[in-house]
Amino acid sequence: MPSRFQPAAPDKTSRPAKTGAFSAHATSIALAFTEDGQLDVASGAEAATTVSLADIPEDIRSLLASPRVAKIFHDQKSVLKKMHLAGAELAGETFDTLVSAYLLAPGSRDYSLERIAFREFRRTPGALAHPAALAYELAPVLKAKLEKAGAWKLFSELEMPLIPILARMEEVGITVDATALRELSKTLERELTKRAAKIYKLAGEEFNINSTQALRKILFEKLQLSVKGLKKTPTGELSTAAGGLEKLREAHPIVPLVLEYREIFKIKSTYADALPELINPETGRVHTTFNQTVTATGRLSSSDPNLQNIPTFGEYGKAIRNAFVAAEGYTLLSCDYSQLQLRIAASLAKDEKMLAAFKAGRDIHALTAAEIFAVPIEKVTPEQRREAKALNFGVLYGMGATGFAESAGIERQRAKEFIERYKEEFSGISVYMEAVKMQARQLGYVETLLGRRRYLPEILSPNHMLEAAAERMAINHPIQGLEADIVKLAMLEIDRLFRGREDDCRMLLQVHDELVFEIRPELTDELAPKILAAMEGVFKLEAPLAAEAKTGKRWGSMEEINSEKLKR
Repeated sequence: MPSRFQPAAPDKTSRPAKTGAFSAHATSIALAFTEDGQLDVASGAEAATTVSLADIPEDIRSLLASPRVAKIFHDQKSVLKKMHLAGAELAGETFDTLVSAYLLAPGSRDYSLERIAFREFRRTPGALAHPAALAYELAPVLKAKLEKAGAWKLFSELEMPLIPILARMEEVGITVDATALRELSKTLERELTKRAAKIYKLAGEEFNINSTQALRKILFEKLQLSVKGLKKTPTGELSTAAGGLEKLREAHPIVPLVLEYREIFKIKSTYADALPELINPETGRVHTTFNQTVTATGRLSSSDPNLQNIPTFGEYGKAIRNAFVAAEGYTLLSCDYSQLQLRIAASLAKDEKMLAAFKAGRDIHALTAAEIFAVPIEKVTPEQRREAKALNFGVLYGMGATGFAESAGIERQRAKEFIERYKEEFSGISVYMEAVKMQARQLGYVETLLGRRRYLPEILSPNHMLEAAAERMAINHPIQGLEADIVKLAMLEIDRLFRGREDDCRMLLQVHDELVFEIRPELTDELAPKILAAMEGVFKLEAPLAAEAKTGKRWGSMEEINSEKLKR
């Protein structure tokens, strides 16, 4: 990035700048929001002014639209969306202090300008009169650090170009069938009433099923259920979390009913009741926020509402997904990577068995089951495949025998034997995991192939629990982080392919390995193969990338597209 992101000499006579004082010859300006939602603009560390978004002065509009003027933001996505509403155009190179600070310290929870300034300049956090001036001052410091950390390319070629794409996705939103959700809410209310009646009968009294204290009293005091193996809360109380209750499922018929009640209650309150209230009355759609600076691995997260956590399985989960529909004249297209994390793991570890399976297009979970249970692959049972699938992903997350036993619902000894057998059969994975942990100890960090780092000082901690947690992060980050990088690269490529064709194809959602689009149905045969080809060709791994496509009017009832139509 050119020296336009280097600080200008402080102008002691120009603080604050007045509207109309911005030079047409400026090489860079900074923009950030004030606490009261006004737009703060700076042309130097000490030359700033605050303007209303409803009345952006012409001299500032000209600078924003000039491709010769670099723009420094703090939270560019938020500024972009507000500028779009104000009819202001943006051109030129951009730098976001929020995103840069995140890449430099991905484990942090505070990327406010005040906190970044304290970290870089040791300035005591306080009220900011002109946040844009501070962003202007921080940009060259953060840029230099990105270059030193080898993260400049990741920042400038991946994260920064992604920002306007995410802004557009948030602006577009997705249509939600409020009528269907309200009908579902009534159905769920009836189901809750039925289960509550059965629970009260088994308990011998009515109580607040959603109260952990009341439930604890019924289960452990009145019904005297065994507390062996149950975890305790930080306050020393017996936990009634779902994981603990699952262990008691066979102990008393009240337990599965409580678990069902909780699941239905959550679906009703979190989705069926809440989503209709979040529909924008002007657009008729729900608009989530995609968070670029939350997860340490680089994955996007979603909030207000979280559309990455919509239930997938079960009758009611499908009903919730079916409430997400295509707009009139469109259909939904879902394109999903196939076993992306496992393909990455096989490639990084250079595990011969896994690589051979992926190259041959074989079922990796069935192969794992065949190796672990020592049976021919054609004789693998659905239960064996399920356990092998849990093991494949458990290993990627650095899961030990106890964690795997809980996630797979098997005895700890059996889980331990499975893991040992897995390490024998897939020795490349085992060797790779040990090498990654050693590297983390030596360097203090791990990174993806694209240079996304995660710093792990706790890996040298004398506290065994902290050390073990850091080891799990060390194993997982290069895999999940590269997964995030690949999906983001695919988003950039797809956006490039269809730029200017927003009426034909618009990206709505990113749900980790899945991208959801709204497209003209008559263009499905043209667009789906192009999108899949972009996803599969955007990054070269030894285990080739593969993606699948489904289409339909409702997200929960999509059908796979005929493979003949997808030849690419």
